[in-house]
Amino acid sequence: MIPSDQTCNCISDLLLVTSNYPSSARPTHGTFVQQFAHAVARQGIRCTVIQPVALHRSVKRKAFPYHEVEHIEEGCSVEVFRPRYVSLSARDSFNWLRRFSPSRITLNRFTAAVRRTLRKNQLHPDALYGHFLYFSGATVVQIGREEGAPAFPCVGEGEFWTVRRFGTSHAQKALIAAAGFLANSSALKQALISELGFDANRISVFPNGTDLTQFRPGDKSAARKRFGLPEDLFLVASVGNFLEKKGIVRVGKAIDGLDGVAGVFAGSGPVPPIATNMALCRRVAHDEMPDVLAACDVFVLPTLVEGCCNAIVEAMACGLPIISSTGTFNDDLLDDSMSIRVDPMDVAAIRNAIVHLRDDVDLRRSMSKAALLKSKRFDVNDRARRMLEFMAAQGGLSEEEVQP
Repeated sequence: MIPSDQTCNCISDLLLVTSNYPSSARPTHGTFVQQFAHAVARQGIRCTVIQPVALHRSVKRKAFPYHEVEHIEEGCSVEVFRPRYVSLSARDSFNWLRRFSPSRITLNRFTAAVRRTLRKNQLHPDALYGHFLYFSGATVVQIGREEGAPAFPCVGEGEFWTVRRFGTSHAQKALIAAAGFLANSSALKQALISELGFDANRISVFPNGTDLTQFRPGDKSAARKRFGLPEDLFLVASVGNFLEKKGIVRVGKAIDGLDGVAGVFAGSGPVPPIATNMALCRRVAHDEMPDVLAACDVFVLPTLVEGCCNAIVEAMACGLPIISSTGTFNDDLLDDSMSIRVDPMDVAAIRNAIVHLRDDVDLRRSMSKAALLKSKRFDVNDRARRMLEFMAAQGGLSEEEVQP
């Protein structure tokens, strides 16, 4: 637990609502949300997580247990509830149905599951936090109004893909009573202002953080032996879902046939990388990720869009130089001292950046030191403390003061 003189004592009980949280069925889903919940608990704050689970996904009850207690360290834990709800799907194409849209009905069922859990377990949080604008953000705003508690949606989805299911006008009405918004990047803050019309004074930027005691430089040789990776090759790490937008398939194309180079791809999905020189390509447990990164020489992720990329933060904390996209969503994380930024669709540019770092040992070492230094800004415990302070300050506003 964080020493008492460093904690935020303005909020004593936080409810975290999310649809994305690790379970035995999906252990790698929402690990960044779990890290935040654990960091809140380390501040001496009671943190309760409610993760509604759609009935069709919860056939195997052991995979999504209704109630769990995650013990973090002595005197520090997070309580997790997973109520069931009926989902009728949520797609952009349903918007024209308005109030009869299956998306809105599903949102109502999701919100009812959270409400039911609060009442059943007699939970009375000081503040409510919802991860992503929909369904969780809209849910905590609605329940916050009913309970008289300030609610804070966290905006981490690139392109506002969750908003598209409901439309801008619905989002403006559903979120209007939020006490404040926590944006994962400056680009997302600007989108909240320009696309949804919310007041900049209600929004604060908190780039994702990671546990720096877990993600840190490790013994490269030992890490390579652990995973059976070649000792004599330049290893390129790429971590994330195997989706077109993540760009991992383009990393495969960029390294294919490169002399002295092999790829380490940690993830899974419908668009896997293809290359003749892959040293590893599979899903990796989150607690194994520090060693996977420690085994590598550079981290490459030419992603098309992000809220704020946790994988990049974790790679920085392990001291890896970064090759990633020129998009504004990376501006809060990356600078020239520790990264090379490229057009994410330009395979030749990705390949050239990899070759440049493979061949220039001095540049690689300097970028590694700069990445490690900059990662100190993204400590998950410090992030949680600052977010709690923002919520405590914003929570004192009247409803009239928080109108956009």
